[in-house]
Amino acid sequence: MSAPLAVLLNAQHSADWPLDRGLHYGDGLFETIGVRDGRLRFEALHRARLAQGCSRLAIEVDQDDVWRQAQAVAAQHPSCTLKLLVSRGSATTRGYAPTGAEQPRVLLLAYAADSGPQAPPRVCVATLRSVLGENPQLAGIKHCNRLEQVLARMELRSHGGAFEGLLASSCGHLISGTMSNVFLEQDGVLMTPQLERCGIAGVMRAVVLREAAAAGLAVRVTDMPVSVLQGCDSLFLTNARLGVLPVHELDGRELAVSAAAQALAQRVSTLER
Repeated sequence: MSAPLAVLLNAQHSADWPLDRGLHYGDGLFETIGVRDGRLRFEALHRARLAQGCSRLAIEVDQDDVWRQAQAVAAQHPSCTLKLLVSRGSATTRGYAPTGAEQPRVLLLAYAADSGPQAPPRVCVATLRSVLGENPQLAGIKHCNRLEQVLARMELRSHGGAFEGLLASSCGHLISGTMSNVFLEQDGVLMTPQLERCGIAGVMRAVVLREAAAAGLAVRVTDMPVSVLQGCDSLFLTNARLGVLPVHELDGRELAVSAAAQALAQRVSTLER
C-alpha cells in the first residue's frame, strides 16, 4: 500500500477516514429517508435502491447491518430526516481503481424533519441551462457525485427566487429537477421522464407511479424533449422529503394545479410503505 506520510485534518493529525474514497472520488451512495413515529418511510424501496447501487458499484456491504443501524437512529430520533451514506471506505492504495480490500463505511445523519429547502405556498420553477451528462452505468442510482446538481443550484440563484430548476440531459431529454423528479400532465395523461441514461430513480417517484396506477390514472414513462414543458397543462415535483409538490408557475407561465396532482399528494402523504 502507498500510504500517505501524514494525514492532517484542520492541521491536526487524523485517523484514516480522510482517505475515504467517497470524499476523494464520490465513490459511494446515499439515501434520504423520512422518519415518522420512529419508522423509516418506504424502507423497502430505499433498501432496494441502495442494494442496486451497491451491486452496480461493486461495494460489498452487509445490507442488513446497514438497515439495522438506520432503524436504531430512527428509534432515537422518531421524527426526522435521515441521510444514510455508504462509501467504499478508505483507500488502501493510491489511484482510481479499488483493490477490493477496502472496508465500506456507513455514515448516518439525523436532521430535523423540517430541515432543508421548504416549499413556499406558491411554487415557481425554472428551466435551467445546466445539463446532466448521460451515462447508463450510473443512471438511476443515488451516487455521491452530485457536482452537476451543485452547479445547477448555483445557476438557479439567478432565476428570481424560483424554488426548483428543471434539467435536461446532454442530448436534450427532460430528466428531472435539481433535487426532485418531475411529472407533467398533458391531455389528461401523466408523464414522467425515462431514466435509463441519467438521473435518479426517486423513491417518491416510484410511489407515485404505483399509486397513480392503483388509482386508475393514465401514466407514461417515456423519453421526451425538454421542449415538451412549453405545452404541458400542469406539473408536479416529487422527492422523499417533499412528497408530491404541485407547481404554480413554470418559466413565468401560470400552470393549473391538476386534480390528479392534488389527489396523489393527499394519497401519498398518509403512506408509510
